[in-house]
Amino acid sequence: MRDRWLALGIVIVVVFVLWRASYVPPGYETIHYEAVPVLPVEQYNPPLIETWEAMEEQIPFDNRTARSPLLVMDFDANGSFTCIQFSFFADMEDEPWVHSAFVLRNGSAYLSSQRLDYRPPHAHPLASLAAADDIPFDEIFYGKKGMSLKVFYHEQNRTYDDTYKNIYAIENGTLRPLEFISFATTEVWNTIEIYPRDPPDENRTPTAIDEDPRALVVFAPREIALAERVVYAETDGTERV
Repeated sequence: MRDRWLALGIVIVVVFVLWRASYVPPGYETIHYEAVPVLPVEQYNPPLIETWEAMEEQIPFDNRTARSPLLVMDFDANGSFTCIQFSFFADMEDEPWVHSAFVLRNGSAYLSSQRLDYRPPHAHPLASLAAADDIPFDEIFYGKKGMSLKVFYHEQNRTYDDTYKNIYAIENGTLRPLEFISFATTEVWNTIEIYPRDPPDENRTPTAIDEDPRALVVFAPREIALAERVVYAETDGTERV
Protein backbone atom coordinates (compact mmCIF):
# COMPACT_ATOMS: atom_id res chain seq x y z
CA MET A 1 0.00 0.00 0.00
CA ARG A 2 2.82 2.38 0.88
CA ASP A 3 4.39 1.71 -2.52
CA ARG A 4 1.11 2.57 -4.26
CA TRP A 5 0.80 5.85 -2.37
CA LEU A 6 4.46 6.60 -3.05
CA ALA A 7 3.97 5.93 -6.76
CA LEU A 8 0.84 8.10 -6.79
CA GLY A 9 2.75 10.88 -5.04
CA ILE A 10 5.53 10.70 -7.60
CA VAL A 11 3.00 10.87 -10.45
CA ILE A 12 1.34 13.92 -8.88
CA VAL A 13 4.71 15.65 -8.47
CA VAL A 14 5.70 14.88 -12.07
CA VAL A 15 2.36 16.14 -13.40
CA PHE A 16 2.69 19.33 -11.35
CA VAL A 17 6.25 19.92 -12.55
CA LEU A 18 5.25 19.42 -16.19
CA TRP A 19 2.23 21.72 -15.79
CA ARG A 20 4.31 24.37 -14.06
CA ALA A 21 6.94 24.21 -16.78
CA SER A 22 4.36 24.66 -19.53
CA TYR A 23 2.20 27.26 -17.76
CA VAL A 24 2.89 30.89 -18.59
CA PRO A 25 1.12 33.49 -16.44
CA PRO A 26 -1.18 35.74 -18.50
CA GLY A 27 0.98 38.78 -17.82
CA TYR A 28 3.98 37.15 -19.47
CA GLU A 29 2.56 35.23 -22.42
CA THR A 30 4.28 36.58 -25.53
CA ILE A 31 3.92 35.93 -29.25
CA HIS A 32 6.79 36.75 -31.60
CA TYR A 33 5.69 36.94 -35.22
CA GLU A 34 8.08 35.13 -37.53
CA ALA A 35 7.60 37.21 -40.65
CA VAL A 36 9.85 40.28 -40.57
CA PRO A 37 8.49 42.98 -42.86
CA VAL A 38 11.01 45.37 -44.38
CA LEU A 39 9.67 48.92 -44.39
CA PRO A 40 10.78 51.79 -46.64
CA VAL A 41 13.73 53.84 -45.39
CA GLU A 42 14.01 57.49 -46.42
CA GLN A 43 15.77 60.47 -44.89
CA TYR A 44 13.32 62.74 -43.01
CA ASN A 45 10.53 60.23 -43.63
CA PRO A 46 10.28 57.53 -40.93
CA PRO A 47 7.89 54.69 -41.84
CA LEU A 48 5.31 55.33 -39.12
CA ILE A 49 2.08 54.61 -41.01
CA GLU A 50 3.83 51.69 -42.70
CA THR A 51 4.60 50.29 -39.24
CA TRP A 52 0.91 50.46 -38.32
CA GLU A 53 -0.08 48.81 -41.61
CA ALA A 54 2.43 45.99 -41.07
CA MET A 55 1.00 45.37 -37.59
CA GLU A 56 -2.55 45.38 -38.97
CA GLU A 57 -1.53 42.83 -41.58
CA GLN A 58 0.26 40.41 -39.26
CA ILE A 59 -1.41 40.77 -35.85
CA PRO A 60 -5.09 39.77 -35.49
CA PHE A 61 -6.00 42.52 -33.03
CA ASP A 62 -9.41 44.15 -32.74
CA ASN A 63 -8.88 47.65 -34.15
CA ARG A 64 -11.98 48.91 -32.32
CA THR A 65 -10.27 48.29 -28.98
CA ALA A 66 -6.87 49.81 -29.87
CA ARG A 67 -5.71 52.33 -27.27
CA SER A 68 -2.74 54.21 -25.87
CA PRO A 69 0.05 55.00 -28.35
CA LEU A 70 3.56 54.52 -26.98
CA LEU A 71 6.10 55.84 -29.47
CA VAL A 72 9.84 56.46 -29.21
CA MET A 73 11.99 57.37 -32.23
CA ASP A 74 15.66 58.23 -32.47
CA PHE A 75 17.26 60.11 -35.35
CA ASP A 76 20.89 60.67 -36.25
CA ALA A 77 22.35 64.11 -36.97
CA ASN A 78 21.48 63.73 -40.67
CA GLY A 79 17.76 63.28 -40.07
CA SER A 80 17.61 59.52 -40.68
CA PHE A 81 15.84 57.44 -38.06
CA THR A 82 17.98 54.91 -36.21
CA CYS A 83 15.14 53.03 -34.50
CA ILE A 84 11.39 53.15 -33.94
CA GLN A 85 9.69 51.64 -30.91
CA PHE A 86 5.92 51.65 -31.15
CA SER A 87 3.31 49.83 -29.08
CA PHE A 88 -0.36 50.02 -28.20
CA PHE A 89 -3.04 48.04 -26.38
CA ALA A 90 -5.73 46.12 -28.26
CA ASP A 91 -7.79 42.99 -27.64
CA MET A 92 -7.25 39.66 -29.34
CA GLU A 93 -10.12 37.19 -28.97
CA ASP A 94 -11.67 39.49 -26.35
CA GLU A 95 -8.56 39.45 -24.15
CA PRO A 96 -6.29 42.47 -23.53
CA TRP A 97 -2.87 42.44 -25.19
CA VAL A 98 -0.13 44.96 -25.85
CA HIS A 99 1.34 44.88 -29.36
CA SER A 100 4.82 46.15 -30.15
CA ALA A 101 6.99 46.94 -33.15
CA PHE A 102 10.73 47.53 -33.17
CA VAL A 103 12.02 48.93 -36.46
CA LEU A 104 15.73 49.10 -37.24
CA ARG A 105 17.35 51.74 -39.41
CA ASN A 106 17.49 49.30 -42.35
CA GLY A 107 13.68 48.98 -42.23
CA SER A 108 13.51 45.53 -40.64
CA ALA A 109 10.47 45.41 -38.34
CA TYR A 110 10.13 42.93 -35.47
CA LEU A 111 6.60 42.48 -34.15
CA SER A 112 5.32 40.90 -30.94
CA SER A 113 2.26 40.72 -28.70
CA GLN A 114 2.10 40.22 -24.94
CA ARG A 115 -1.01 39.40 -22.96
CA LEU A 116 -1.66 41.83 -20.11
CA ASP A 117 -4.64 42.18 -17.81
CA TYR A 118 -5.03 45.89 -18.48
CA ARG A 119 -7.10 48.12 -20.75
CA PRO A 120 -6.02 51.78 -20.53
CA PRO A 121 -8.73 54.46 -20.94
CA HIS A 122 -6.74 56.27 -23.61
CA ALA A 123 -7.32 57.34 -27.20
CA HIS A 124 -6.90 55.26 -30.34
CA PRO A 125 -3.18 55.19 -31.28
CA LEU A 126 -3.57 56.07 -34.94
CA ALA A 127 -4.35 59.76 -34.32
CA SER A 128 -1.03 60.45 -32.58
CA LEU A 129 0.86 58.21 -34.98
CA ALA A 130 -0.59 60.02 -38.00
CA ALA A 131 0.23 63.38 -36.41
CA ALA A 132 3.84 62.32 -35.83
CA ASP A 133 4.00 61.07 -39.42
CA ASP A 134 2.77 64.50 -40.57
CA ILE A 135 5.66 66.39 -38.92
CA PRO A 136 8.00 68.02 -41.50
CA PHE A 137 11.17 66.30 -40.30
CA ASP A 138 13.25 68.06 -42.95
CA GLU A 139 12.66 71.36 -41.10
CA ILE A 140 13.81 70.18 -37.66
CA PHE A 141 17.17 70.91 -36.06
CA TYR A 142 18.92 67.64 -35.20
CA GLY A 143 21.93 68.96 -33.29
CA LYS A 144 25.31 67.28 -33.28
CA LYS A 145 24.04 63.92 -32.01
CA GLY A 146 20.57 63.70 -33.50
CA MET A 147 17.29 63.89 -31.65
CA SER A 148 14.60 61.79 -29.98
CA LEU A 149 10.84 61.92 -30.40
CA LYS A 150 8.42 60.58 -27.80
CA VAL A 151 4.66 60.51 -27.39
CA PHE A 152 3.51 61.20 -23.83
CA TYR A 153 0.04 60.94 -22.38
CA HIS A 154 -1.35 63.27 -19.72
CA GLU A 155 -4.23 62.88 -17.29
CA GLN A 156 -4.00 66.22 -15.49
CA ASN A 157 -4.82 69.80 -16.43
CA ARG A 158 -1.87 71.76 -17.75
CA THR A 159 -0.96 75.04 -19.43
CA TYR A 160 1.77 75.71 -21.99
CA ASP A 161 2.78 79.35 -22.43
CA ASP A 162 5.89 81.33 -23.34
CA THR A 163 7.84 79.31 -20.76
CA TYR A 164 7.98 76.70 -23.50
CA LYS A 165 9.99 78.13 -26.37
CA ASN A 166 8.60 75.97 -29.18
CA ILE A 167 4.98 74.81 -29.00
CA TYR A 168 3.16 73.91 -32.20
CA ALA A 169 -0.02 72.53 -33.68
CA ILE A 170 0.52 70.08 -36.53
CA GLU A 171 -1.70 71.04 -39.47
CA ASN A 172 -1.51 69.53 -42.95
CA GLY A 173 2.18 68.75 -42.78
CA THR A 174 3.22 72.06 -41.22
CA LEU A 175 4.06 73.15 -37.68
CA ARG A 176 1.83 76.09 -36.77
CA PRO A 177 3.33 78.08 -33.86
CA LEU A 178 1.32 78.52 -30.68
CA GLU A 179 1.60 81.16 -27.99
CA PHE A 180 -0.62 79.43 -25.46
CA ILE A 181 -2.57 76.23 -24.98
CA SER A 182 -4.33 74.94 -21.87
CA PHE A 183 -6.15 71.74 -20.98
CA ALA A 184 -8.98 71.24 -18.50
CA THR A 185 -10.54 67.96 -19.54
CA THR A 186 -11.28 64.52 -18.15
CA GLU A 187 -9.99 63.00 -21.39
CA VAL A 188 -6.46 61.62 -21.57
CA TRP A 189 -4.47 63.78 -24.00
CA ASN A 190 -1.10 63.40 -25.70
CA THR A 191 1.92 65.49 -26.56
CA ILE A 192 4.58 64.74 -29.15
CA GLU A 193 7.89 65.95 -27.72
CA ILE A 194 11.15 66.26 -29.64
CA TYR A 195 14.50 66.62 -27.90
CA PRO A 196 17.99 67.09 -29.37
CA ARG A 197 20.20 64.42 -27.80
CA ASP A 198 23.13 66.74 -27.15
CA PRO A 199 22.53 69.01 -24.12
CA PRO A 200 22.39 72.80 -24.68
CA ASP A 201 24.86 73.26 -21.84
CA GLU A 202 27.89 70.98 -21.80
CA ASN A 203 27.89 71.03 -18.02
CA ARG A 204 24.26 70.08 -17.44
CA THR A 205 21.58 67.96 -19.07
CA PRO A 206 18.11 69.59 -19.03
CA THR A 207 15.65 67.94 -16.65
CA ALA A 208 12.46 69.31 -18.23
CA ILE A 209 11.44 70.15 -21.77
CA ASP A 210 10.96 73.85 -20.95
CA GLU A 211 14.65 74.03 -19.93
CA ASP A 212 15.87 73.33 -23.48
CA PRO A 213 15.00 76.15 -25.91
CA ARG A 214 15.58 73.81 -28.86
CA ALA A 215 12.97 71.25 -27.75
CA LEU A 216 9.58 71.09 -29.48
CA VAL A 217 6.16 70.23 -28.08
CA VAL A 218 3.69 69.31 -30.82
CA PHE A 219 -0.08 68.92 -30.47
CA ALA A 220 -2.13 66.73 -32.79
CA PRO A 221 -5.52 67.88 -34.15
CA ARG A 222 -7.31 65.80 -31.50
CA GLU A 223 -5.49 67.66 -28.72
CA ILE A 224 -6.21 71.05 -30.29
CA ALA A 225 -9.90 70.10 -30.28
CA LEU A 226 -9.71 68.96 -26.64
CA ALA A 227 -7.87 72.05 -25.40
CA GLU A 228 -9.73 74.55 -23.24
CA ARG A 229 -7.98 77.50 -24.89
CA VAL A 230 -5.62 77.84 -27.85
CA VAL A 231 -3.79 81.01 -28.94
CA TYR A 232 -1.85 80.92 -32.19
CA ALA A 233 1.30 82.97 -32.67
CA GLU A 234 0.22 84.77 -35.84
CA THR A 235 0.33 88.55 -35.71
CA ASP A 236 -3.45 88.79 -36.04
CA GLY A 237 -3.82 87.13 -32.65
CA THR A 238 -5.88 84.18 -33.87
CA GLU A 239 -7.45 82.46 -30.90
CA ARG A 240 -9.77 79.54 -30.35
CA VAL A 241 -11.49 79.38 -26.98
